[in-house]
Amino acid sequence: MPDDDHSFSAPLTTVDAQFWPAAERLLSLPPEWRIRRNGSFAWLDPTPSFDWYRNFYDTAYRDDPTHGGLLRDPRIRRRKETYFRKRIGRVVAALGHDPVGMLDVGAGDGVFLSVAREAGLPVIGVELCAQAAKAAAETGAPVLTGDILLDNLQIRQPIDVVVMHHVFEHLLWPLEYLRAIRAMMQPDGLFVFEIPQQFINPIDLAYRALGRRRPFDAYSLHHPYFYTVDSIKQMLELAGYRIVSLRTWLPGQIFHVDNRLVGAALQGALWFADAVAKKGHVIEVMARPE
Repeated sequence: MPDDDHSFSAPLTTVDAQFWPAAERLLSLPPEWRIRRNGSFAWLDPTPSFDWYRNFYDTAYRDDPTHGGLLRDPRIRRRKETYFRKRIGRVVAALGHDPVGMLDVGAGDGVFLSVAREAGLPVIGVELCAQAAKAAAETGAPVLTGDILLDNLQIRQPIDVVVMHHVFEHLLWPLEYLRAIRAMMQPDGLFVFEIPQQFINPIDLAYRALGRRRPFDAYSLHHPYFYTVDSIKQMLELAGYRIVSLRTWLPGQIFHVDNRLVGAALQGALWFADAVAKKGHVIEVMARPE
């Protein structure tokens, strides 16, 4: 079992790590919580334990009125379904054939599982939160409850595609998880994941420029690591992956704006900022094991 001392990656333990006050202010962290940064690597210090996170995802994460409301909003679900249909098409194109087995790690309520089954793909899910796993299983796809690194999950079918949608940034031992995923995939498999690029994207930069802070709550602590393009490239290289595709972008579904004209104007402005600065709110990666 991994230790909680960040021993998985030398760049996180070097003596020249600095605090990142701008990021701490943005999350409204109290003094006992800091964000450390060493080059492109950044992490929460101190980092909550795995048991803390497991309990958090079973309780506060889903019960929060704002987040829970988004999970139940049918408009958001339809947007996700449209988005995942496009992603599945891109995954199949990158793989070069239909997957023989697809694993969705952090399946949530099962939106991706539902779309994958709709496309006729053999997909199974893994979800840490028991309540979410129960909802995901209603799609008809097999869903295992637990953690792929710490729990003895029995994934019996061959897997040539592993997907994670805003899950990797929640993991306490990223290098170990990358290696575990690499070990469970077929040699010609494809790992597809999406993570936020926090603090340096146009949205967070605008917050900082305006002196705005997000209110402190459990969500201020739910990401133990904060990634950039450079840091995720380094992590994948350390874990033995070759990047097939990497892009940063600003997905329209992050804006829950009813006025289409306002939403379109905001989205257009942020797309332009991303095109100029290459610091989109989201990093999407497709990688193969070396």
